[in-house]
Amino acid sequence: MKIALLQDCFRPCRIEENKKKIADFYKKASQEDADIVVVPSEAICGFEPEGLLDFNDVNDALTDIQKELIRSTNADTALVFDTPFALDGSFSPSLIIAYDGCIQHSLPQFDISPDWAERIITFHDESILFTFFSSIASLHVTQAMALMELIDTCIILDARPFTQDKELSRCQVLSNLALGIRNVIYANQSGFQNGYMLGGASCYYQQGKLRVQLPYFDKSESIFDTEETEWKRVQTLIPDTKEKMTKCLHHAVVAGIRDYFSQCGVSKAVVGLSGGIDSAVVLPLAVEALGRKNVFGIMMPSQFSTDHSVKDAVQLAENLQIHYEIIPIEPVYKAFMQQLEPIVKGTPFGLTEENLQARIRGTILMAAANKQGAFLLNTSNKSEASCGYGTLYGDLCGALSVLGDLYKSQVYDIARLINKRKEIIPENSIRKAPSAELHPGQKDSDSLPDYDTIEKVLRLHLEQKLGQKEIEEEGVSPKSVKRILDLFYKNVFKRHQTPPVIRLSQTCLDKDINLPLVCR
Repeated sequence: MKIALLQDCFRPCRIEENKKKIADFYKKASQEDADIVVVPSEAICGFEPEGLLDFNDVNDALTDIQKELIRSTNADTALVFDTPFALDGSFSPSLIIAYDGCIQHSLPQFDISPDWAERIITFHDESILFTFFSSIASLHVTQAMALMELIDTCIILDARPFTQDKELSRCQVLSNLALGIRNVIYANQSGFQNGYMLGGASCYYQQGKLRVQLPYFDKSESIFDTEETEWKRVQTLIPDTKEKMTKCLHHAVVAGIRDYFSQCGVSKAVVGLSGGIDSAVVLPLAVEALGRKNVFGIMMPSQFSTDHSVKDAVQLAENLQIHYEIIPIEPVYKAFMQQLEPIVKGTPFGLTEENLQARIRGTILMAAANKQGAFLLNTSNKSEASCGYGTLYGDLCGALSVLGDLYKSQVYDIARLINKRKEIIPENSIRKAPSAELHPGQKDSDSLPDYDTIEKVLRLHLEQKLGQKEIEEEGVSPKSVKRILDLFYKNVFKRHQTPPVIRLSQTCLDKDINLPLVCR
C-alpha cells in the first residue's frame, strides 16, 4: 500500500484553511497514486475546538466541509480523518474512511474495548485497524497481544501536545506496538496552538523498524510505499537522554515563537537585555525563530546595575548582530521618586522602589514594542514564576512567555547547547550568580531558596504529587519545603496575570488554578 501522511497544525476558527490543507494534500497524494491519505486527529475542527462546537453555524460549517472532502475523494485513494459531527449534523464523534465520493466506513470514536474487532477493516487485502493513540495507549498487554494476531496494519490518528514528562512513554507505546504488527502508521498534529506545542513526530514502522520519521513541531508530509524493500536509514527522534531532551526543548521553544508570531501576524520582537542568563537565552532563541533583523534588544541600566552586566548584554547583542539601544532608567526613576515624595517620604528603600524600576523598564519595553509593531518577549522562567519572583506590569509583562515552562537548570542547559559550536552567550552570563540588580549587591538567593532546591521541591510536588511531609522524606529540609510551597500557592494570583506560556510539560504553571491545595 502507498500511504500519504500529513503533519500540520490545524486551528479552530480556521476551518476553511484546515479544509484547504487537507484537500490540497489529498489531491497531491492522489496524483502520486496513494492508496490511503491519513491526516491527524481534529484536522477539520482544529485542535481543542472546545466551546466552538456549541455554535450552530460552526456545526453546519464543519458538516458542509466534511461533505465536500468526502465528495472530492476518488475510487483509488481513501481519505482518513475524524469529525465531531455526522453528515446529518448530529453530534457523533467518528473516525471516517472515505473514497469514491462516499463514506465507506464510519467508526465511533471510543476507546478500544472487548468489541474492538469491529474496528478492523479489510482494505487492499490487508486487515487494518483505524484508531486513536489514546485507545492504543489504554490497551492491556493481553488485549494488545490478541490485537497483534488479527491485524496487518494499524493506522493511528492523534492531536497530542508535546510534554517532556510523557514523551518517552508515547514513543515506547508505538515501538512496542510495532514489534507485533507489520505496519504501524502514526499521524500527529504539529506546531503551536492554544499555548500547547503539538508534538508532530509522525512516523511509520515496518516490521518493528522505523522507516519514516517526520520532525518534531514542524509541518511536514511523507508519501511512502509499505512494500518498499530499500529504505534510507532513519534516525529516531526519541529524546531519551538529557542532551537529546535539551535539543528537543530548544527546538520546541523556537518553533513556538515562530508559530505564535505567524498566527498573530507579527514579525518583530523586542527583548529586554540585562546581562543575565534568562534574557541571554531568550534573545538567540528569538533570533533563530524570527531572524536577526526582526529582533530588537534594549538594555536599561540603573544606578544599581553593574558594569559587567551591561557589557555582557552588549556582547550578546553584537554576537547575534542585532540592533540594540541602551536607555538608562535613572532619570525616569528619580522623576518618579520626586513625584512619589508624599507617599514614600520617611520610609526605607524597599520593595516599592525595586518594583518601580522593573515597571519603568516594562514601560520602556512596551513603548518600543508598540512603536515598532512588535511583540515583547517575556524572559521569566518556571522556577522564578513558581515563587512569585517577578513584578506585575514590570518584568512579567510581554506577549509570550518563552521560558515559562522551563526550570532554571533547563535554561542553563539550553544556554550551553546554544554555545556548543561557538560562544554566543557570554560565558560570564552563564557563570555569574543570578541577580535582578534592583539594589546594591543584590542576588536572587537573597530572596529565594537556591534554584536547585526550588526545582526539586516543585518536581516532587507537581509531577509526583507529593505533599510537604513526603517531600521532606526525600531529603529536603522542612523549612525549605514549607517556604517554597507557601511561595508557590501565595503567588497564584501573579501567574494568572502573566503572558501565555509555551507549554512543554503537564505541570505548566498557567494551569495551576486546578492544582489541589495541600494540607501543610
